[in-house]
Amino acid sequence: MSFLLIVLLFVLVVSTLTGSANNYYNEPLGNKGLTDCSNTNDYLTITNVSSNIFGQTIKPGHKYYFKGIINLKKEIKWGIMHAKITHQFKNYVNLTFEDANYNLCDISVSVTGKYCPLKPGIYHGIYKDTIPSVLWPGKYIFKIHGYNEDNVELFCAMTEVNVEK
Repeated sequence: MSFLLIVLLFVLVVSTLTGSANNYYNEPLGNKGLTDCSNTNDYLTITNVSSNIFGQTIKPGHKYYFKGIINLKKEIKWGIMHAKITHQFKNYVNLTFEDANYNLCDISVSVTGKYCPLKPGIYHGIYKDTIPSVLWPGKYIFKIHGYNEDNVELFCAMTEVNVEK
């Protein structure tokens, strides 16, 4: 227990001294929608994004969806999707609840119904899930990055979500 306290204290001091209580570039401004944090749109763009959680306070167990249109400009043979869910705890430190890599081709099948390789074109996608019960009340940043087989960024998107119990 004391080790955990020391680690939290260290993170708190470092984040306060460096001014990095919020270490996200292009952080979404409020719970208003999806923010495109991509370095480039050379590979794809995502438009007409909607969700039943934009502008809403949600609770664990709440079913949600994201849907949109993907304009794929270059073929994707294989890729990784990096997903991160971070909670700003007491405006001092960001706690990570998820930091995981997924097979982008598996995600593509569940979102668009299309298998890799993905040819250039227009794809309609929808993702449905349930808010996990492990999330504490407060503000969260959900962020995803997609990378191709050469580790080149394909896309980046983030949204802010407010969770209450």
